Amino acid sequence: MNLNPVVLAENSTIAITIIAVIGAILLIALLLIAILYPIFRKKYMYRNFRYVYHKKIYAIAEKNDYLLLNNVHLRNKEVNVATIDHILFAHKYIYVIKDRFYKGAISGNKSDSVWLFFNKQNGRTEIHNPMIINKTRIEKLISLTGISKDLFISIILVNDDCVIQNPKDLNSKRSYIISVNKLPKLIKELEKDKRVKDINQETLEVAVQEIYRLYGKGSEGND
Repeated sequence: MNLNPVVLAENSTIAITIIAVIGAILLIALLLIAILYPIFRKKYMYRNFRYVYHKKIYAIAEKNDYLLLNNVHLRNKEVNVATIDHILFAHKYIYVIKDRFYKGAISGNKSDSVWLFFNKQNGRTEIHNPMIINKTRIEKLISLTGISKDLFISIILVNDDCVIQNPKDLNSKRSYIISVNKLPKLIKELEKDKRVKDINQETLEVAVQEIYRLYGKGSEGND
C-alpha cells in the first residue's frame, strides 16, 4: 500500500506540534511550581512551625531512645510561672528548647534584654531576647526540681530562613540559637563528648516521670 507523502508530512507536523505544546505546558507548570512552592512552603511553615519543630525533635528522641516532654507548664502553688515548649532528656544533657519563627532577621547580644527584629512588613521592631527568656525558664525548672544546672542546655530553635546576624557571638557551650535543620547535628555533637559522663538513666526516668506528673501536658518521646 502506497502512503501519500503529503499526508505523512502533515501527520508528522501535527505530532510535532502536539509534542511541542505538551512540552510547553509541562515547562510552564514546572516554572509555576518552582515559583509558587517556596511561597506556599513559607506560609505553611509560618502557620505550622510548632508542629514541624515537634516532628524534628520527636524524630531525634525516637532515633536515640531519648525521653521527651512537650508543653510543660511549670507551676508554683498552682500558679503557672512558665511554659517550656520542649524538654529533651538525652544521655548526657537535658535540652530545654524554645520554639520561635522569625519572618526576617534578628540582631542582638546574648546579654541584651531587647533584640532588634527586621522584616519587610514592619521594618525594625524590638523583641524580647529569647535566650534570656529560656535561661530564666531553666532557672525556674531547676528551683522547682532540684536538678543540677550542669545538666541543662538551652536551645532557641528558629526557622531555616531566619537570618541571625551574629550567631557565633550568641552561641556558647550552654546556650544556642540555631535553625531547625541544624538541631540533629548539634545534639549529636554534644552527646558524643566523651569527657561528659552519661546521666544515670534510672534517676533520669524518675525525674522525667515526676516532672510529667507535676507539670507535664505533653508526651514522652519514646512511647
